[in-house]
Amino acid sequence: MRTVWLHVHVPKAGGSTLRQLLNRNFGEGYYNSQSLLETKQYTRADVGEIVRCHPWVKCLSDHKLSMDLPFGNPHAVVYALCYVRDPVERFISRYFFHRHFEEVNCIAQRMSFREFANAELVEQYADPQTNSQIYFLNGGQGFEDMTVIKKAIATNRAHLFPIERFDETCICLERLYPEAFADLSYVLVNVSKKDADVSEEDREFVKRYLKGDQPLINMANQHLDQLLDQAFPTEGDRTATLEEFQDLCSRRYHNFHPPREKEAKEENPSTDVA
Repeated sequence: MRTVWLHVHVPKAGGSTLRQLLNRNFGEGYYNSQSLLETKQYTRADVGEIVRCHPWVKCLSDHKLSMDLPFGNPHAVVYALCYVRDPVERFISRYFFHRHFEEVNCIAQRMSFREFANAELVEQYADPQTNSQIYFLNGGQGFEDMTVIKKAIATNRAHLFPIERFDETCICLERLYPEAFADLSYVLVNVSKKDADVSEEDREFVKRYLKGDQPLINMANQHLDQLLDQAFPTEGDRTATLEEFQDLCSRRYHNFHPPREKEAKEENPSTDVA
C-alpha cells in the first residue's frame, strides 16, 4: 500500500512554513487544502474517503483535520504530523495576523490587543476550538480530553511536536523518514507583523484563560524527546546534525531552491582558501 502523510494544521502554529516544506518534499503528491472556515473539521470517515478517492495524494495539509484519523485505512498506510504552540504566543500571533489580513473582516482590525482578548476569551466571541488546541485536535470533544490525541500517538504513526523546537523536529523527521523528508531546511514565511507592544499584564491575562492547553504542550515536548532518543543514539550525533541543519538553513534563500555552494561563498568570502 502507498503511504499518506496528513498534516493536521493547527492555525498559527507554524503551518505556513511547514506547508512549503511539504510541497518541496512531496512535489506533485502534495495537496494543500485550505478553507476559510477553520472550525469545520472532517470526520475520520471523511478523511478515509479522501484517501481512497485520491490515490495520487501522498501528503495532505488541512485546517479541517483533527487527530481522529483513519490509521487503519485499508487503502494506505496513514501517518500524521501536527505542531502545537505555546498558547499565549499563539494567541498573540493570531491577533496580529488578523489585524493585517485585509481579505477577512476581523474584530482585531478595530480593537486593541486587550479588547480583542476580552472579546474572545471573556465574552467568548470566538468559536471554542479557535483558542483551544486540545478542542481543535480532539474534534470538539472538550477542552481537556486528550484521549483522541493519545490514541493517535499510540499508533506510532502520529507525531505531535512543539513549534518552538522546530529545528529539532526537522532533523528528527529527516533521520526517521528519509524517503518522505529528504530536506527540511527552510526560511520562515507568514510571520505576523507586530505593530504594537503586548504588556506582561496582558500576557498574564491571556494565560489565565488558555492554561488548559499546557498538558498538550508538555505531551508534545515529551514525544519529541522520545523520538530524538530513538533517532540519535548519541548526544554528539544529535548536536552535530542539528548544527549542520541550522547552517544549511542559514544558506537557504527560498523554500523551493536548495542553497548553492557558490552563493554561500559570495556571502562569506572569508571561507575561501587562500
